[in-house]
Amino acid sequence: MSFTISVPADAVQSAPTTDLGPIPAGTYQCTIFEAKAEEVRSGNNAGKPRWNVQLRVTEGSYENRRLFAYIPLYVAGDFWKTQSFFGALDYDVKGEFKVPEVNEVLGKAIDVKVTIREGEGDYPADNNVSGFVKVSSGTTESTGDVW
Repeated sequence: MSFTISVPADAVQSAPTTDLGPIPAGTYQCTIFEAKAEEVRSGNNAGKPRWNVQLRVTEGSYENRRLFAYIPLYVAGDFWKTQSFFGALDYDVKGEFKVPEVNEVLGKAIDVKVTIREGEGDYPADNNVSGFVKVSSGTTESTGDVW
């Protein structure tokens, strides 16, 4: 289907900038908004499994802002992220740990520790997820709404 839109001259504008910058360092109540299983693409751990997790801040003046973290699903120097993430969701990460399916954690509440990674060269300052803790309200149950 083809059609024509009549656009008045005063309606043409440049695209608004949406650079919100990093949120301040601190601990934020979040939900697990999205998680994708993938493989590490480069370095010593290339080919090993990890989750690429998107977290949504659920309250305060930064509500609906997003934070991002890689959760390694293998034991290496950054295994603390795995222990912190799953431990905050009440999983016991010991012995033969069975990684849950991604859909089992979507929508679950989790408190996220955030720092600011300073800008360097062409890369602007951004947020760094530095850890996870059990939610302050005492429950990690799914909110039922990841939006």
